[in-house]
Amino acid sequence: MVLVVNMDKAAKQLEYLLKTHFCDLKDTTEHESKLEKASDEFFSDKELQKYVKIFNSLSDEKRLKILYLLKFREMCNCELTAATKSSQPNLTYHIKKLENAGLIESRREGKFIYYSLCDINEINSLFNLLRA
Repeated sequence: MVLVVNMDKAAKQLEYLLKTHFCDLKDTTEHESKLEKASDEFFSDKELQKYVKIFNSLSDEKRLKILYLLKFREMCNCELTAATKSSQPNLTYHIKKLENAGLIESRREGKFIYYSLCDINEINSLFNLLRA
């Protein structure tokens, strides 16, 4: 069985250019220009801003705790406040970061707000990445 890697044109161009190191060139101007163009083309269709938000939201211990807790079940703001030793305003700040990253969602039931994970598979993938 042969595994065929399907790379698009931009990826092939970028890979080709990255095989040549700047240090090996006498004149880097042309190579630098081509590398910038290939890099722009390669990253143009990537969802980098989405991942910037996700990784930014994961850069805080309290937010990671919230995600781990929500892996067990949906939780109300009172439970999360107690479990994370947060004040209500502090919890709200962290929750907003996670919601803006698309990692958790909320629903209101009376005076309580309940939080749950948007996509458990994506969260598990992120946690596996953090373990690596």
